[in-house]
Amino acid sequence: MLSDLIRVLPIAFLIGVLPGWFWTRCLLASDDYAERLAYTIALSLTLVPAVALAQVYVFGTGVTSTVAVLSAGLVFLTGLAAHLVLGPAKGAVVPLLRPPSPPGLSALVPLAAGVALALGMLFGVVSGDWVMIPIALLVLAAGALYWWSLRGRSLLPREEATEGSGLEVSAATRYGLLSAVLLLVLARGYLGPLVRGWPYPRGVDRYEHAVMAGMMMTEGSNESFMLYPPGFHLLTAMLSRLSGLEPLGVFPVLAPTLPLLGALALYALARRLWGWEYGVAAALFSGLLLGGTFMHFAEARYPNFLGEYFLVVLTLAALAAMYAAPSARGGLLLALLGSSAVLYHQIASYSVAVMLGLVSVFFLPYLLLKERRKGVSLLASLALLFLLSVLYAWDTYDLPSLVAGLLGGSETTGRGGEAVAMAIGTKPANGPAHFLMTLSHPVLWLGLLGLVLLIADRRNARGLPDALVRLTLLMWTVLLFVGSLTSYSGFPDRFERDLGVPLALLAGLALVTLLRSLWASRAGGRAAFAVALTATLLCATLLGTQAALNLEEAAGPSPRPKDRPAPPEVVAAGRWLEEHNTGGSIIATPYLDYVPSRGMLAMGGYTGMQSYDAARIRRARDLPPFGARPLWDALAVMYDPASERARRVVRENDVRYVVFHKRYPGLNWRLFERHKELYRTAFENESVVIFA
Repeated sequence: MLSDLIRVLPIAFLIGVLPGWFWTRCLLASDDYAERLAYTIALSLTLVPAVALAQVYVFGTGVTSTVAVLSAGLVFLTGLAAHLVLGPAKGAVVPLLRPPSPPGLSALVPLAAGVALALGMLFGVVSGDWVMIPIALLVLAAGALYWWSLRGRSLLPREEATEGSGLEVSAATRYGLLSAVLLLVLARGYLGPLVRGWPYPRGVDRYEHAVMAGMMMTEGSNESFMLYPPGFHLLTAMLSRLSGLEPLGVFPVLAPTLPLLGALALYALARRLWGWEYGVAAALFSGLLLGGTFMHFAEARYPNFLGEYFLVVLTLAALAAMYAAPSARGGLLLALLGSSAVLYHQIASYSVAVMLGLVSVFFLPYLLLKERRKGVSLLASLALLFLLSVLYAWDTYDLPSLVAGLLGGSETTGRGGEAVAMAIGTKPANGPAHFLMTLSHPVLWLGLLGLVLLIADRRNARGLPDALVRLTLLMWTVLLFVGSLTSYSGFPDRFERDLGVPLALLAGLALVTLLRSLWASRAGGRAAFAVALTATLLCATLLGTQAALNLEEAAGPSPRPKDRPAPPEVVAAGRWLEEHNTGGSIIATPYLDYVPSRGMLAMGGYTGMQSYDAARIRRARDLPPFGARPLWDALAVMYDPASERARRVVRENDVRYVVFHKRYPGLNWRLFERHKELYRTAFENESVVIFA
């Protein structure tokens, strides 16, 4: 374990952290080291793969060690030069929004009742999805009473300084609290390997990412395998080249750190909006209490962390800063971060495109009319963001064919259009009753309360920038909520998980506001203090119980069998394939126990042929770019190995081995034994047989 960490972590620092340090100093005005770290990682993950991608295209090679070193070095040196010439960014670092006023007695009573009912549901005292309805009604009632109570309060004076909640603590205390939260987030990722034995990789998606990272190392492109942006696989290829570990060896080391990025990003956003204490609370909800975070980790959906949980969040933080204090440096930061989502994930690209499209339609014209300088700065930044996004997406989504098809100049819309057509309307939505599984009680209920707090206390808004930030956060939350409820979003399950990100931010807002109400209630008499204390203790119990359950789950086996490490017999077959890989391709049964055929490709070092079961091919969703025909060809070999079609497929695709899971339903591996003139047994154990 230690040897793998020592080999990979320093390389990850040199590739994913150090190159962006001077760029951050040059583009971001901040005195907070944790916030700087978040943007440093984001700019490294943006610029280093982009430079590597340019080299791969220009020289027509794969990702070599030279490409990796040059990419990181160029980003670092250009950032250093920019910092020396332009100097560090300067500007105000006070929070952009005033924090909500603490809720009073009338709002805390229904909140305490709702949290108590949620605790009963969590402990199994009450059961059934129907319980979510009264909990939601009680939380909304608390928000409504809070909103009503504000009508009788006077506005905060405009000159009031609001650094967060006004809590003055030392820097050591602030960073100590944040460090404790981040250590818990790391524990959630690394407990599985520590308890279950190293390495303990989770999730079947790691196989497809390993194959595409291998393709980046050898071919410089992954477009023939899946319609997937190249950023994550470029990054993995560089780490693999410099560390000497295969991609499947890199993932167990670095994957547990990915939830840390989401926690850091929400800290940076919440700190920029309300203050450091809100940032710490948001990081806690994101990294330790949010269910979707661990689900993506357990399923090895690594690019989701870099896209929706990290880059999108920091893009919104950069956008909020542009609302308040537009500048050329802030505009460049927004353009770089916003466009980088296109490098990593389709859903992140979709979310950023819709949100910034709405900003361009509804906010930008108003700014151009009322505050021309601010509007022009934002327009220039969005234009640069659009240009960079088009460059990143040009090959991945076959934009020329897509545009020609949409304008009627072509009968096809290319890979991008076909992928959209495959996804739209083909996956049903789970519905709100499923939210608890992906969000958790604390995130859902306190996030709902935080949403009301965000809207209700708008009378104390600091003018137009404050209003635009609130509207943007509301728009972000509503967009993901609507996307989670309709199959026409294409990926309602992904939108459901991503909904947890803004709700975690708002839950942090609600938690700190509740703690402030406990402090403020001391002057309101014993009854007010008792209710505030009760509500606070109930929320703390809810958070603590959920955190303990999440850490217990992290230390245990993956809840879904297919997300667990591969069985030893399958691993042995994969190792044999790797040792005997002399080129060509292989065909494997669609699944080997719960390991997909891509697992054999990844373990053996192959890129084809992919194989799906017949039902999945007919469903025609998430098919590889080459379409369904090669998938049917692979099944044809499995079903009738001596047919003329099978001979043609083997010959045209240079198939060297056929891999069978002996208990795969509907297929008889002994058919291959009967045709010794065509196939011979090259490897066999209790579960797997390989024919040459």
